[in-house]
Amino acid sequence: MTPVPPELGPNPMAAPPPGGGKSYGAVIAVGAAAVAALCCIASVVAIALPSYSRFGARSKQSEVKSNLKAAYVAERSWFAEHEAWSTDVDAVGFSPVGGRYLYAFSVEGKRRPGGSTRTAGGPFTGVEAAPNHLPVFSNDELEDAVDEALWREVGLSGECPKCDLTVLGVGDLDGDPTVDVWTISTKERIIDGVTVPAGQPYNHVDDTRL
Repeated sequence: MTPVPPELGPNPMAAPPPGGGKSYGAVIAVGAAAVAALCCIASVVAIALPSYSRFGARSKQSEVKSNLKAAYVAERSWFAEHEAWSTDVDAVGFSPVGGRYLYAFSVEGKRRPGGSTRTAGGPFTGVEAAPNHLPVFSNDELEDAVDEALWREVGLSGECPKCDLTVLGVGDLDGDPTVDVWTISTKERIIDGVTVPAGQPYNHVDDTRL
């Protein structure tokens, strides 16, 4: 009788079953596509994050524009009654909202603490930024960061009733070494060749771009 050879297991050198190579290739292709997609997402995020940060900072600038316009309206009301502008923030009823900016109606005098309304110890010629909105600068440092020539323009000029008042707002929006500087005036101004009407806030230093 012819002996029956023992049953052999699968040959490790045998060719893969039909279609097996294609399946393996498909897995590699899917993985490569996933990696490429993740790279694309990372690139989009890297581009979008700075833009989003600048958008957030610009939205904060609406605070200073609104408060400076409120200061102008309050001063106009005061002038209509007294034929003069006032640097006393409490007298004209100036109470800024938000607390991100320091406001100066004069280069002299005292500042009212940030986040407060009327307090003892006045008169006050300015309002400080609130402590929780001072990531880098103190209120004194915010003042010092304003260009000296611009700082000299703040406050009253001329003899009332033929006088004018310029109010300044300065704040730190993003914790970098640059501050955001705005003014509003009761007179028409020409700044860097641009005509700025009375009562229109002007951005001298844009902290969202620097």
